[in-house]
Amino acid sequence: MSEFKLPVLPHALARLAHRPVDVRSIISLGAGAGGDSVAMLRQWPNADLLLIEMDERFEADFQRLRQKAPKLRYEICAAAGEDREGLQVKSDQFGGAIVKEGAANAGDANPVKFRRLDTLVQDHCLRGPYFLKFDTHGAEVDILAGAEKVLAETSLIMMEVYNFKLRFMDFKNLTFDEMSLHLKSLGFRCVDMCDPLYRPGDFSLWQMHMFFIRANHPTFEQTSYSAPKEPK
Repeated sequence: MSEFKLPVLPHALARLAHRPVDVRSIISLGAGAGGDSVAMLRQWPNADLLLIEMDERFEADFQRLRQKAPKLRYEICAAAGEDREGLQVKSDQFGGAIVKEGAANAGDANPVKFRRLDTLVQDHCLRGPYFLKFDTHGAEVDILAGAEKVLAETSLIMMEVYNFKLRFMDFKNLTFDEMSLHLKSLGFRCVDMCDPLYRPGDFSLWQMHMFFIRANHPTFEQTSYSAPKEPK
């Protein structure tokens, strides 16, 4: 394991697979073009893969990814706390598909499906344990509220988290410390992190990815600094 010490996604995934963490289905929320899914499948090659993305422009990317991942499935929708139809206003101002719900008469609003994660997993007949990967820019609490059944069978969560309240989310997103406490209330504890990003103006920590496993995982039975024995 000495070669897996860097705070980058491939090393973090290797550390998690070594732990081990059982994964049968990988669900990427806010999948974008889905490129990082290939790295995840390298660690869990037999897992099913579901990409959830509200921007239909990425559908062509998903089709190309199927050449590398034949078990890939995707859904063009927004994960949410309830199943409904609605409107979203998109913005690329902050480096991604940041979304806010738009008024019915908003000229730049786009129709979008909102679906609970519980509904999507049932529709696609996905098996647990689940690995949930979040890149959802502040919508996490709402999405988790629609995933009660899925969370009961989730073994791993990868969460993009921020060190600041975000203006485009009306300052309502959870910062990384608040997210840790929220997921702890749902039965998960942080076990790793990767890809810290620093704000260029003052080099303050801006965002990172945190990994959470179930609070009763054997990892947490070892409380000393000394490394536990290798799993058999």
